[in-house]
Amino acid sequence: MASKVLVVGSGVIGLRTALELLRRGAAVRLVSPAVPSSTCSHGAGGLWMPFHCDDGRTNRWSYETLDELSSGCEDPEGRGRYVESLPAVSFKAGGDSAVGLPDWASGEWSDAASSSLDFRRLTVDELYRKGKSGRFRLPPRAAIVDAGYTHAWLFRTRIVDAPLALSAMLDEVRSHGGRAEVDVGTGRSYGTPGEMADDARRHGCDAVANCTGLGARKVCGDGELVGARGALIHFDRRSVAWTTDDGEGPMTDASVTIEGGAFGSPTHPCYMIPRGDMLVVGGTYLEGDDEPDVRPDERRGLLENARRMGIDVGRSEPVGEWVGLRPYRPTCRLEVDEGLSGEGLRFVHSYGYGGSGWTVFVGAARDAASLLLDR
Repeated sequence: MASKVLVVGSGVIGLRTALELLRRGAAVRLVSPAVPSSTCSHGAGGLWMPFHCDDGRTNRWSYETLDELSSGCEDPEGRGRYVESLPAVSFKAGGDSAVGLPDWASGEWSDAASSSLDFRRLTVDELYRKGKSGRFRLPPRAAIVDAGYTHAWLFRTRIVDAPLALSAMLDEVRSHGGRAEVDVGTGRSYGTPGEMADDARRHGCDAVANCTGLGARKVCGDGELVGARGALIHFDRRSVAWTTDDGEGPMTDASVTIEGGAFGSPTHPCYMIPRGDMLVVGGTYLEGDDEPDVRPDERRGLLENARRMGIDVGRSEPVGEWVGLRPYRPTCRLEVDEGLSGEGLRFVHSYGYGGSGWTVFVGAARDAASLLLDR
């Protein structure tokens, strides 16, 4: 069993891996060139739903994460809960025979989806009746029908307030006192995994967890890892104006996703996620696109997506925008690196979770900790 682990990375994967190790009794040295607020995890929508994470372990990681998120996840500093349970809707086009179930809600996972998510496949008519009786907010119905959407998935998801969650996790790491050394925001990056291993030994560590996300493309020379660019705009959830208010009282926000049909595509999905005090409207999924800013045509498209969701863009201005690069890999890299392990050191890689970092982070951290500690 490793007694002290060098964890490299301060996004959700690195922080939760450090916490898992500390909870299991190991000491941790957490290092990163960036602070958590500068990572891709910080700007993400925080929606629990497997998305572009193509790995046979994804569903197990996802449900392990869901179990932890369902406990509420209270911030130890008293800033409130950073997880919210809300309805989630994913619209589908193509008619009854063309609309199936996702793999995370079918087969061996159907019971888990039913019990943990109350997952249902509905017609659009059934969905809007549910929305009316349950008082949750949906896009304007006429536009959805006119665009050819016939069915939807409806389930009870969990949404993480990512900035608050990252702060809470970093605070919890630090709360372990002498067993946790924290050195983040240094601006210094490792050039190779070998440099990580050498630094680990210098600081008395006998294991390394490489949780560098997209940074592993350069550090590890991993040509399979690509950035999948996401562009978002933010609205103030507390003051935004809606075109869908029915005058019958308060309504619950819902997460809405449209990835196909007239309003969305695999590269330009249309979605809205209520996250903390923001409404996050997206988006893009563009592999290999490194543009750091929202392009003017993208901004126009995002405003159109907001309008489709029912936001009154004539009376509500975006309060911010964000671009991030999701670390996508054909198969997530969560494994022992036998070439770097040896001479009293174990080296584990944990990166490449695509658009599902906030969906798989607990399960992935547990697997990484087991690889590091169970020998």
